[in-house]
Amino acid sequence: MESVRPDVPDYDVVPGTVYLVQGTHQRSFSSKDIILMPTPSNDPRDPLRWSRWRKGYHLLLLVLYSATLGAITNGDSVVYLNLLQTYRTNINNLNYAGAVMLLLLGVGNVFFVPLSNKFGRRSIYIWTLLLVLVSEIWMAVSKQYGEYWGVEILRGLGSAPFEALPAISISDIYFAHERGGKLGAYVFGLAFGSFVGPVCGGYMVTGQGVRWMYWYGVIVLGALTLLFFFTFEETHFIRPLDMHDEALVNTVDVPELDKTFTNKSTRKEADGQSVPQQSEAIVGEVFDAEGFKLQYSLWKTYPTTWTAVVTEWWMPLKCLSLPAVFWCGINYGTCVSWLAVMGTTVALIFSPPPYLFSNSGLGLVWFSPLIGSLIGAYFAGPLNDRLTVYLSNRNRGWREPEYRLWAFIPTAFIMPGGLIIYGATAAHGMHWIAPVFGMGLVGFGLSVGGTVTMSYILDSYKEIDTQVVTTIILLRNTIGFGVSFGIQSWINGMGLQNCFIMIGCLSFAITIFALFFIAFGKKMRGWTTTRYQHLMKTKAM
Repeated sequence: MESVRPDVPDYDVVPGTVYLVQGTHQRSFSSKDIILMPTPSNDPRDPLRWSRWRKGYHLLLLVLYSATLGAITNGDSVVYLNLLQTYRTNINNLNYAGAVMLLLLGVGNVFFVPLSNKFGRRSIYIWTLLLVLVSEIWMAVSKQYGEYWGVEILRGLGSAPFEALPAISISDIYFAHERGGKLGAYVFGLAFGSFVGPVCGGYMVTGQGVRWMYWYGVIVLGALTLLFFFTFEETHFIRPLDMHDEALVNTVDVPELDKTFTNKSTRKEADGQSVPQQSEAIVGEVFDAEGFKLQYSLWKTYPTTWTAVVTEWWMPLKCLSLPAVFWCGINYGTCVSWLAVMGTTVALIFSPPPYLFSNSGLGLVWFSPLIGSLIGAYFAGPLNDRLTVYLSNRNRGWREPEYRLWAFIPTAFIMPGGLIIYGATAAHGMHWIAPVFGMGLVGFGLSVGGTVTMSYILDSYKEIDTQVVTTIILLRNTIGFGVSFGIQSWINGMGLQNCFIMIGCLSFAITIFALFFIAFGKKMRGWTTTRYQHLMKTKAM
């Protein structure tokens, strides 16, 4: 398939390939040479037209949301020994309940993300926050091991959107050349909560007892729910398909989509208004938009049919046929699994001799992966955005999604190295700084893994963005479920050192596979064009 532009002739265009940088394509270029993708509509309600501060505030809320739920879902790591005494059970039983929570974090998105296309993103965030709030209250008063299962089920379902929906919300309001940095902020929010939550929890337990760690969670969740209810704006917006995908979608027999292509064409919105599509926009252009308003509604109904919603519940299984989606799910899934492995082993490693860490000490070790994830977020976000634009300029203005994958090459060595250092040094009782340093390297790898996989897949298949993100999260958490379910038996069978050496080798093999997609990713996107078209058609029906 070929698409020709007068200034860049004869360039092979496949799904995900976009013309990003206009001009002479010299080594030096300005931000004004960058074309805004997707092109904003002329509708003042279009979230792409929001002001910078308004987008920034929306992103801040998403980061706070991700950090809070990251802390809630990982806070138990510092009180594992306390929970063993409270529930009078063993470590395997706690791991089983935690594994079920991880599984529901993925399965929940299969239902919630399609519902966000029917009732809006905002309603899903608010209703699921209420579910997590109930689970945290229950956890604060629970006394029996069976209650812990109930808490983990509610917590898993309620927290599920924080692993998929923020990435989709970011895609709703930011342009292609900005997404890496903004997704990096979101992934750092995940890491911040996952790592700082245990730090705060450790001090809460030491100072006020285990129950108060969960009551503080209730307070924070309550405040966040109110903030979302009054100030979080809806970002789901039905706009014409991007004009740069004309060559792709003109080959698809989808009546609703065929109308949307040329710059002069129009599309009917839900309220019957006609929305003309404007010509190419560039960085720095200022748009008129409706102003910020306080919010009061609990949902907004979109014209998406219930047939389409039910169809989307099965879409993740269909999206697995796209090789990039399958690999991204495996890659991100294993990254998060290694974090889960650390979460379940930190207390067992640092509480007994030779370390003898208190609850607060167990919390402090998570500062190391926090620092690593901050560096990783900058590396995979703003720096990778700049690299992508630079490579696009050298490629006569055309951007390929695979440009983002170069960030995985150093990560393929850094994260496995951290896993091996963590397990091997802890197994030999070496000074605590050694395993804690390894945790920092793992934090870097986790941040890069989440940011780059999300950016790459959103760039590659943006017209089915909600479906591919849901697929990745489902696959990711299914892997996390399996690893968490069996990690203690794995460690008991192989020993701590050999277990983490094997984990490090698996991490390297999966991450370095990025080289394959750097070399052949565009060809594979071309080979799967028909499949992509079919998925787009299924979504539109």
